[in-house]
Amino acid sequence: MFEPAGAVKRRRSVFRGRMGGVTGTVIHFLMFFGPLFAVIIAVGQLARTRKDSTDFIFASSFFGMGIWMFQISLYSSGVMDSWPYVYHLVTWIVPFNFLVPPLMGLRYRLIISREYQAGARHLLLFAPAAASLIVLLLPVFLPGFPDPLEYYPGLPVLGNRFGQLPLYCKIVFSMYFLPNLYLIVYMAPVLIRMSVVWKQWRHNRYPGAARAGYIFAAIIVLSNVICFAGNLFSFGVIKLSILVANTATVFVFLVTQRKPDYLRLLQSETRRAHYEKTRLRGLDVDSIITRLYEIMEDEKAFADEELSLKDVAAELGVSLHQLSEVLNERVKKNFKTFVNEFRVEEAKKLLVEEPERSVLSIGVAVGFNSNTTFCTVFAKMAGCAPGQYRKNFRAQF
Repeated sequence: MFEPAGAVKRRRSVFRGRMGGVTGTVIHFLMFFGPLFAVIIAVGQLARTRKDSTDFIFASSFFGMGIWMFQISLYSSGVMDSWPYVYHLVTWIVPFNFLVPPLMGLRYRLIISREYQAGARHLLLFAPAAASLIVLLLPVFLPGFPDPLEYYPGLPVLGNRFGQLPLYCKIVFSMYFLPNLYLIVYMAPVLIRMSVVWKQWRHNRYPGAARAGYIFAAIIVLSNVICFAGNLFSFGVIKLSILVANTATVFVFLVTQRKPDYLRLLQSETRRAHYEKTRLRGLDVDSIITRLYEIMEDEKAFADEELSLKDVAAELGVSLHQLSEVLNERVKKNFKTFVNEFRVEEAKKLLVEEPERSVLSIGVAVGFNSNTTFCTVFAKMAGCAPGQYRKNFRAQF
């Protein structure tokens, strides 16, 4: 017995509606899951026992990215259709969004170059955040401005509504997507400079970390390109950008779980690749010294008790004589003293941060081949024996 054609069509329509509802629910869940996950990554970074400025900037940029993704998810998912006053939350997050591009750019520039210093001129990078805040505060001090909430949704830009908006509303709604453009413009040169890591990955010690860092940066820029296009054409495209950004967030989490020192590995490999590229063009003494300190501070080469001048010279791509001359003439130290200073500084940290660990274990960990040598060198450079140094530190608290 055949079912009427109309009944079949109605049943298929109901099924499609249910499937569409399920799909929409899943998409919205993933959209709001990503921002929360980014904030969790930021908090996890701050929970590390040993942190430096790069870790704080990493955490700040991820926290900001999470808030930004949350804002985009709110206005592109249709939540504001049911709760229009969410608009105020969405809009007042905008100045915060303008902080993310300079923070992210600063993080990658610190990774690329040891010499990169944040100075007063970098305050100009935060000018867009200040300008957007001033725009939002204008109605507070100058009554008479139209309420953008009455014109929501004012996007996408190429839609019918945007052209009919009052000028002030056009400016406010444009600030939703201008941070995307800001990040694209600011991060594009960074990606170009980091491309050397991808090109030379076969020569990297940790190619996975190097490639992962580049892929993450590229995906974030791509997601912003998609989001910018979505604000021009369709909110559906914006949803796609959030899902792409979520993929990058999960990707970073998995990499950091496998490589807890992911940031430092990426930093080391990026600088190493730039050093190799520079060396091919003819390396100068300043570059040798910069790379020499990177090997000690970032890669902790001093922890190898068998480390020799020959090993370091080979790593730098210079002769024994050249490296020895650089150390004696520019650094004003011989190789043994230079390496032992790093060992002693690292030992001081471990003596304080790991109070239950034995002095012998710490000496071996930082590269000394015997307890006697460790104690003798430590006392000479620190002014007291390792055990006494630990006691003196405890006595201060």
